[in-house]
Amino acid sequence: MRQTPQFRAASVSTNQPRTARDVSAADTPASVSFADDIMPLFKQFQGPMMWRLDLTNYDAVKTNAQTIYDQISTQSMPPPPFPPLTDAQIATFKLWMDSGFPP
Repeated sequence: MRQTPQFRAASVSTNQPRTARDVSAADTPASVSFADDIMPLFKQFQGPMMWRLDLTNYDAVKTNAQTIYDQISTQSMPPPPFPPLTDAQIATFKLWMDSGFPP
């Protein structure tokens, strides 16, 4: 299922970058996997831009998960003009990390 990122009105209206933080567990799915939940987060950007690493490749994302999380949670990634990932999408990525990186 292709997900479309949503703009966060609070971030846009205040022009203040978000800091890394925990997001409510209510915003995350009960279980996550790379194939069903993580790859689609990044696949939506695959056509219009080139990443430094393949964010649709399980091993590459697993190896760089903390760096990726740091970037998406502070809105450094994806870069403009793309909207930042939603809090729920970021929480899903964090849950995937905390769950041991299920494929």
